[in-house]
Amino acid sequence: MKFQTINPTTEEVIKEYETYDKKRIYEIAENAKKGFDEWRTLKISERARYMKIVADVLRKRKSEFAELITTEMGKPITQSYSEIEKCAWTAEIYADNSEKWLEDEILNADGKNHIVTFEPLGVILSIMPWNFPF
Repeated sequence: MKFQTINPTTEEVIKEYETYDKKRIYEIAENAKKGFDEWRTLKISERARYMKIVADVLRKRKSEFAELITTEMGKPITQSYSEIEKCAWTAEIYADNSEKWLEDEILNADGKNHIVTFEPLGVILSIMPWNFPF
């Protein structure tokens, strides 16, 4: 079975895609798990470096990505450019602040010290609406 991406402005078919069978879906999930297992071992500073690279790629390819958004969603091109910039900015915010945001917190309750710690737990699958930010 195939599904199509259709330009909402022109109603032209942009591309057709094959749907994945159960085996392919499990392969993708397993690859995501392997990637997560490697990612979780990286220091936060190294992850932040990758997030800066993401921001850089988004900005370098802003025109290409903005045109894709406009073609696939019918969004005005100026909004598409803004969306790419917002995604790049968000990647930088996480890169610049994650180390601080993820520091252990020591709390005192009932005369005892407690530690709140943040640890990566696993892969998340998210099915987003068609107009979700890039």
